[in-house]
Amino acid sequence: MKLKNNKNIFCSVSAGYSSVMMAIKIREWYPDHNIIYAMANTSKEHKESLSFMNKCNEFYGLDMKWIEAEFHEKGVGVTYNIVDFKNLKTNGEIFEDGIKKFGIPSVINKWCNRDMKLVPLKKYADSVFGINNYSIAVGIRADEMDRVRKDYKENNVFYPLLDRGISVRDRNKFWKEQHIKLNIPAYKGNCDMCFEKSNRKLMTIINEERNLSKWWDKMIKEYGNVKLEGKQSYNELMESNGVMTFYRKYRTIEDLIEMSKKPFTKSTDEYIYESDLFDQEGDCGSGCVVF
Repeated sequence: MKLKNNKNIFCSVSAGYSSVMMAIKIREWYPDHNIIYAMANTSKEHKESLSFMNKCNEFYGLDMKWIEAEFHEKGVGVTYNIVDFKNLKTNGEIFEDGIKKFGIPSVINKWCNRDMKLVPLKKYADSVFGINNYSIAVGIRADEMDRVRKDYKENNVFYPLLDRGISVRDRNKFWKEQHIKLNIPAYKGNCDMCFEKSNRKLMTIINEERNLSKWWDKMIKEYGNVKLEGKQSYNELMESNGVMTFYRKYRTIEDLIEMSKKPFTKSTDEYIYESDLFDQEGDCGSGCVVF
């Protein structure tokens, strides 16, 4: 819930149409507030997403800060760096550093959102406004009520799009009227082969841009059998399944490639179609919600 009598707003941006619409409109909705914008780059965002966000940042004058996590030795928490667009890491460097420390992330080991996005972004916002001296704006729409965190009131989180009844149809209409376009379908947004995406989305991506799977395959082959000190449950799961992977049922990239060769219904673009009932996935699959 937005803090009363506090005019500091931290706008967390993810380079998707809903999130960026919120970033553009929030100054109109809260004209007398102090608003800062930031996006966390994991080094595995689709490059078109980064390009789109940079164009929007410049065209709409957001003065958005690019935040990148930096991992350290065991016992030292993640820190952040403020970088410019030209120097963004885009080859999985940050993500791989996290894997070396925490292992391969999955639905049961989901450190990636926490350590590459939530913690660095919050540390940045705290450094600007003071610890928790701000409200956090998140781009969830009115048709995404199921994605609202249960404890949002206690964590100063609010949802400007939802509060104004803005749906996927309203969002798509808004972007039809803008000069800047995101030139990839929604299912390729966020981390390009995120394990939270539905199998259908992953198979569609493999068929359309096979090269995107190479990094994920490399990580499984390099770290899928590396034990972690003090992580007994992680090590036991790795041993019982033969390898640790990102994906459901411990599927490897080879498994997904084989699945993609069989007939299946291609994933559709929610920026064009308003719903996709066939995709069962986690939050990051439809939009990586940080807060």
